[in-house]
Amino acid sequence: MMRSARRLALFLVVVAAGAPADARERKEGPEPRYPASFRQAIGEAIERGVARLRALQAPEGHWGNPEDVHGVGHTALPMLALLKAGVPPDDEAVVRAREAIATMKVTSVYSTGCWMMALHALYAPHLDGMDTDVGEDRSSRSDPDAIHARLTEADRKELEKGLAYLLKAQNARGLWLYHIPEVATSRAFDLSNTQYAILGLRAAADCGLDVPVDAWRSALQGLLDIQDLDGEPTKLQRREVRDGYVFSDSEKAKARPFRYKDDRADGPLGEKTVPTQIASGSMTTAGVACVAMCMEGLWRSRRFSGRDRKRAQAAIRDGLAWLQENFSVTENPGREAAHHRYYLYGLERMGMLVGMRWIGGHDWYEEGARWWLDTQGPLEGGWGNHVRTAFGILFLKRATLRAVAVTK
Repeated sequence: MMRSARRLALFLVVVAAGAPADARERKEGPEPRYPASFRQAIGEAIERGVARLRALQAPEGHWGNPEDVHGVGHTALPMLALLKAGVPPDDEAVVRAREAIATMKVTSVYSTGCWMMALHALYAPHLDGMDTDVGEDRSSRSDPDAIHARLTEADRKELEKGLAYLLKAQNARGLWLYHIPEVATSRAFDLSNTQYAILGLRAAADCGLDVPVDAWRSALQGLLDIQDLDGEPTKLQRREVRDGYVFSDSEKAKARPFRYKDDRADGPLGEKTVPTQIASGSMTTAGVACVAMCMEGLWRSRRFSGRDRKRAQAAIRDGLAWLQENFSVTENPGREAAHHRYYLYGLERMGMLVGMRWIGGHDWYEEGARWWLDTQGPLEGGWGNHVRTAFGILFLKRATLRAVAVTK
């Protein structure tokens, strides 16, 4: 069983000796705090979003179409948002959601990942979205051993069933598509399904279940293989809060995004070297977040080679560099209006996992939160349907725990 936790360093350390002058760390000043009025507005927006989800829930307890192939996910995602917002597990809306899911079959990777996250949220601490800042270690609030000891037999079996499904659905490339592959040698995947599968694996690990090392390792290898091979040279601007002060430096990087799939055509550099899918913010945040979670899983196992660690750190650095160069909260970079809110929830997950308050010069949470505040429905209090409203709550709540390393 897992016994102790410490923070996972996700970035390359710039060594002062021999480092370029412009990469040396600089102390900027005291950490800027979010104003009280902003914090209050966030709290009120979350409350209104919760009320909207309650209003959208069907009398039978589900959201969306329970007959849909992702029916469980359509109910598990709002349930997750309610729990992360601080709604207690014995609340009527949560109880009815669980009863509705009990009547459905979990038949997709999306649904499995969402359901496992919701199960973990039943036992994880409910954090005040503003009680700590992004870079602070919120991980100590969630002890996998303690959660495992509190699991009911029914919830433990559900998590074990979900974990078994995700492991069976992992393909020969180490990644995932919508369902269990029909052929064991299948290498078909998409990064969106892969993201929710890895979120499910993390939920299982956070509940004290043993996720095989090979699952993390093969997923990491697959992720490293699908990131763009090259990118425009740039410098990743980094700002970190320590002891109440902001420190900044920069590091050479290449802006290398992730894409939904890695379909490639022949080009000047050889066969299959030119990506044909669009690079996007939603997929780059997904790729960086997935690499971070795989790093965490491997670090927990204490079987994380130095070579793999360096490659993973470079993947995170270069993915962040692409996001820095293409940053936006008013659209999904590369895809404009398409999957915009999905991207913002992905931005929250990535930012929290790697413990970054700033991407370049952008405070991603403050800028994103102000967009959610400005676009919240003035009367109904949500952001459209149950999926978009859940995304809004999860972003504003900063619902994702920072990645940690756990030693046995």
